[in-house]
Amino acid sequence: MSQPQPWYPPTSPPQPAKSNTTLILVIVLIVVVVVGVIGAIAAFTFVNYAANSASNLHVPRTTNIVNGLITVPAGGYEYYPFTLAIGTISISVSGSFTASGGSGNDIDVFVMDQTNFINWQNGHQSYSYFDSGVLTTGSVSASLPGAGNYYLVYSNTFSTVSSKDVQTSVNVYYTS
Repeated sequence: MSQPQPWYPPTSPPQPAKSNTTLILVIVLIVVVVVGVIGAIAAFTFVNYAANSASNLHVPRTTNIVNGLITVPAGGYEYYPFTLAIGTISISVSGSFTASGGSGNDIDVFVMDQTNFINWQNGHQSYSYFDSGVLTTGSVSASLPGAGNYYLVYSNTFSTVSSKDVQTSVNVYYTS
């Protein structure tokens, strides 16, 4: 008799290695979606920031230079300095005045830059962006070229006897 042979289950042929292609595609797809979402948020934030920054670059502004009753002494003047920063554009000075006192109830109003104001103070030739002439009442209206130091001047230098009371309101309008 022969010895029985041990029984082994039949071996199956080797299975091909499982492919990770599907897993890799899913991971790549997730990374692309996450990067896209982050990119969209960053782009939206940048566009919003740029739009807000651009709209704030050129904001119309108003500053009051003088408002109320002022007294200008006989033979003298009163002045109101104002400064416009670099980058200031579309500058205009606008307002009104009414003088009383003395025989003519009058005043002379100027808008000048710093150099011309100093020359005018010292009796030298000067240029003004606005000169009302000697009037009882009038409007101030001047366009200024840009940044710098300017002066609104109420002059009573032509009157040696009478001081003048001037009711006035003047603003500077600009974009910065």
